[in-house]
Amino acid sequence: MKKKVTGGFSLSPPLKALKQKLEIQQSQVAIFEPNMVFIPLSQHIGAPAQPIVQPGDYVKQGQVIGESDAFVSAKVHASVSGKVLDITEWPNQNNETTQTIVIENDFTYDNDFLSTPFHWEETANDVIKQKIQQAGIAGKGGATFPTHVKFAIDETKKIDTLVLNGAECEPFLSSDALLMEQKAEQIIEGARIARKLLHDPVIIIGIEDDKPLAIAAMKKAAAPYSFIQIEVLPTVYPTGGEKQLVEVLLDREVPLGKLTADIGVILMNVATSFAITEAVCWNKPLINRYTTVTGDVQHPQVIQSPIGTLAGELIDFAGGFQGAPSKVILGGPMMGRTVTTLRVPTTKGSNGVLVFNEDNDWLFTENPCIRCNKCVEACPMRLMPLSIDQYFRAGDYDKCDELLAEACISCGACTFVCPARRNLAATITDAKNKVIALKKEAMQHA
Repeated sequence: MKKKVTGGFSLSPPLKALKQKLEIQQSQVAIFEPNMVFIPLSQHIGAPAQPIVQPGDYVKQGQVIGESDAFVSAKVHASVSGKVLDITEWPNQNNETTQTIVIENDFTYDNDFLSTPFHWEETANDVIKQKIQQAGIAGKGGATFPTHVKFAIDETKKIDTLVLNGAECEPFLSSDALLMEQKAEQIIEGARIARKLLHDPVIIIGIEDDKPLAIAAMKKAAAPYSFIQIEVLPTVYPTGGEKQLVEVLLDREVPLGKLTADIGVILMNVATSFAITEAVCWNKPLINRYTTVTGDVQHPQVIQSPIGTLAGELIDFAGGFQGAPSKVILGGPMMGRTVTTLRVPTTKGSNGVLVFNEDNDWLFTENPCIRCNKCVEACPMRLMPLSIDQYFRAGDYDKCDELLAEACISCGACTFVCPARRNLAATITDAKNKVIALKKEAMQHA
């Protein structure tokens, strides 16, 4: 049963016009092949991978180059074939550095992928799970949670619904929409594989109504399967948020501190479902992805490139900057991260590169809070962003805890609607992390 998402917002007419301009209308994805890739060993939730190659080694495309003994982690693979040039500290999207493997692309794309598909229908679930883990799949919607961990579910939990997230509710991004248009059958096959691992729940695929071509392609691909429903959602941000999507589609609320699995639901991004098909059927690990490059660039477009491609090279491939660059965001405008260098590489979760020029600087200039309450109305988690922001800036973390800062999903809706342009989402995320850290510290000293 669909219901209206709590909080959030729809775009104003001027922003709808800008969204239509920036969301690329293309029938084929553009392909970019860089001369070198810079592959971070930490691009997922959980323990970072450790390098298992050395400078000077030749690696095949898809070869494991980093792994960890930890269960909550993800293997890292060479996204091209060629020579390992270096293992070094390199900039990442957190404006820090992380251990990174640099590979020179020999453009042969030498690999061991299957030439005929593996038939999984009668295969033991443990074998399929192993293939997914070996492929290093992590959530491609941005959360980057290792996918094999999602299928390691306590047997006491009965999963009755698998939700595929095709909402792509962040303004300006088109990567998932184009993927659904082009690869609908593979996405559906990945969902069927996941359904087998979860003991046959129903599948619901949610897609926002501003993606008619994607909706048509997915409905056609899903038509043979009675257990798959395509639900068309209103274009309201952040309908694509995990908890919001469950509430809209199923009228179920995820309790604070609980997971969707606790109420019988597993969620997966459509791009993750596609990656499962590639891994299970073709032995192809997660080594490339669709990335929307848009904003103040000459030719906004969706680009397929190897993981580890530098943001600056994707911008150059899209024709370069339009006007004097001022701000570059890796991800979407709401939940993406501003980066301070164009040498930041794409990762498994890089769904967008968004550029703003100096003419749009006014969008980011903070002013005093006018207590208008718009952030409260927009918050999908029913929080009070203005108050959490105020107490965090004052250093009153106990009050932030009382106001449930931990429940923040970092959707950015509060910042977007704030007429004073206050960076509420950033401070509330900081408050959330501070509260969590203080609780952990208190438990250690208890």
